[in-house]
Amino acid sequence: MNIPPQTKSHRLSDPIAACGDRVYSICSQHGLFSDPPDGHVPGEMWGVWDHPIKLLDGFWFGLGDAEADSPRWLTEATVCHAYPTHIEFEYRAGSLSITRRDFVPEGTEGLIVSLTVRADRQFDGVLHALFRSDLRPAWLGERAGMCDGQDHAIADPAAGRCLFTDAANAWSCVVGADILPLAVATDEHWEIAAMQGQGTSARFTYALRLTRLADATHEWTIHFAVAGSAMAADDALNTHARLLPQRSALFAAKQAHYQATLDTSQIITPDEPLNQAIAWSKVINQMFMREVPGLGRGVGAGLPEYPWWFGIDAAYAALPMLQSGQFELVRDTLRLLKIQSERHNPDEPGRVIHELSSTGVVFNKGNMVEVPAFTRAVHQYWQWTGDDVFLREMYPFCKAGLLDYALGRHDRDGDLCPSGRSVVETVEMHANFESIDVAAYMSDALGRLADMSRALGDAPSLADDLDEKAATLSRQIRTEWWLEDEGLFADVRASVDEVETVLNDLNRRIAEQDWLTLDEKQAIETAHGLFAAYRRRYAAAPRDVDLPWLLRHWVVLCPLEVGIATPEQARRTLARLQSEEFGNEWGMYLHPQRHDVMSINTGLLALCAARYGHVDDALSIIAKLNRAFGYRTPGAVSEALPNAWCFLQLWSNVGLVAPVVECFLGIQPRAAERTLAIRPHLPSAWSWAEVKRLRVGDAHLDIRVERAGADYRIDVSDSGGWRIVS
Repeated sequence: MNIPPQTKSHRLSDPIAACGDRVYSICSQHGLFSDPPDGHVPGEMWGVWDHPIKLLDGFWFGLGDAEADSPRWLTEATVCHAYPTHIEFEYRAGSLSITRRDFVPEGTEGLIVSLTVRADRQFDGVLHALFRSDLRPAWLGERAGMCDGQDHAIADPAAGRCLFTDAANAWSCVVGADILPLAVATDEHWEIAAMQGQGTSARFTYALRLTRLADATHEWTIHFAVAGSAMAADDALNTHARLLPQRSALFAAKQAHYQATLDTSQIITPDEPLNQAIAWSKVINQMFMREVPGLGRGVGAGLPEYPWWFGIDAAYAALPMLQSGQFELVRDTLRLLKIQSERHNPDEPGRVIHELSSTGVVFNKGNMVEVPAFTRAVHQYWQWTGDDVFLREMYPFCKAGLLDYALGRHDRDGDLCPSGRSVVETVEMHANFESIDVAAYMSDALGRLADMSRALGDAPSLADDLDEKAATLSRQIRTEWWLEDEGLFADVRASVDEVETVLNDLNRRIAEQDWLTLDEKQAIETAHGLFAAYRRRYAAAPRDVDLPWLLRHWVVLCPLEVGIATPEQARRTLARLQSEEFGNEWGMYLHPQRHDVMSINTGLLALCAARYGHVDDALSIIAKLNRAFGYRTPGAVSEALPNAWCFLQLWSNVGLVAPVVECFLGIQPRAAERTLAIRPHLPSAWSWAEVKRLRVGDAHLDIRVERAGADYRIDVSDSGGWRIVS
């Protein structure tokens, strides 16, 4: 691999994951499975998952001097290493050093765990391996009729394995090693870590005898395989039988796949920490690929909480994945979202689902913001790939979403901004107002739909009408949403009567629903507080006229994100959003009263600054984001900075990749026309930047940008008939 492993030797209780597209495992950086008590499925989000089911709560290893001895369990690692293809844990046990490697092959419902014991002298002892099953459904499985039963363990010492089954389902898991055990004990209770659920245990013991090597050291290695199936025990048994004999070939295949990923669209800048973070973001994108038979294949959103699929997460992450050359990840995800949206929203064509569990259950049938965001992602995919076939597949859905669902059903006053839920998940931003993120993304999506319409030869008058609508909405945002005295765009537009109605409804909710939690009551009180200043401001205003209301959520940056703010509006907005009011040393707050810093809004703020030419500000914001790289999990930027919420997060790539490719290097493609615009604007601290084997359309181009006085020299490798515009 051309990127070094990421290593941690402190705070090893933090989580880490080994992922394939069918199975993944989450444990601590000590290699332990502690089942944190919160989560969508409380106490269950770690462990070994083969969606739509869980396989194991975890597994543990211990060493003893003799078979009768109580083992010394490996509970404290000295170091944890994250590689693109696997993870490793280093342990010490007296004179012994132990390395554990967790590796998940692609396209296989299995996990391979290798344990190597080393010493400078001969050692004979016993290895104890404990596996705890928990065959249960993923989140919302009960809505899909998936009822968890008691697990049972069936040992087969002659084959060196144990089969776990669920009494109420065909769910199965097989564990075993490439060495026959001395003994296998099942259905007993061993308290290494507190577990819950209806799982059971299997404990293997193995004779451990180190072999002398040429350098006079001694070594012994054992390989375990874990295989699962939601369909049949025979499937799990067959997978297990293949995993161990094929482990070297499977590992080599995964290495080749990840090396190809890293070699494609390789971004290189003078900032080496940033280069590493960008490279690892591609690794994490691939780690999020989730394939579930019967549902589809696409990238999930976050681990441990969001391993399944989201409309908005995929829409935000599409551009940096395309800029990273990962076309297939974007294509498969958008296709899955379209198919599942049509399946779950048959009476609302074009509505994009928000969240689809791996159990096939839609939790939220779609927020309004996801309709234009999805169209933007489809257009970005087409710009980078030139894939007209895919565009034809997606275009009718995008057209229905914007024109029939959003404007046809939800634009009550005909101002081209549909009412509906924002990306901000608070009670007031989900109160069916017109919100700034929906408005900004609609203006962008209408123009993109016009471009798609012309490319596919739809009625010329339609494209012209879409362009006119986009321009009209953009003008309205610049004038009717802008608050000159604040230097910010409003969060929502609504009449005084609409705001009063919503707040009164929230009051009634508190009065009538005494089961509301403290957090829910606090959210309603917060909503009242956010509107208070502008309720006073509009005390004498007409009550039935839409007015701009500033609540100060992070989405006030969205007009800059889509490029419809004036340069002066952008300058003032950026100045305020970079002040102490809106952020700290890690990035941008979700709200000045809520000091959570997220990777998505911080990344989008960097992209906004870069798109408006404030490249030094953009680089400074990126540096804040990148400070969190590896802070919690080696090789990753957490969902909330520096170390909160999901430890792996798909949309953390936005601020790392998109400003560099689109703005610093200035690369914007039109792949269907074999045209590539390169208009660089490097930060003052950089004299050059490059991308090797940039994937665009069917080409792979090397591009290097260097300062040349007040201008730039642009070198492009054999362009292969591509038109370069600078």
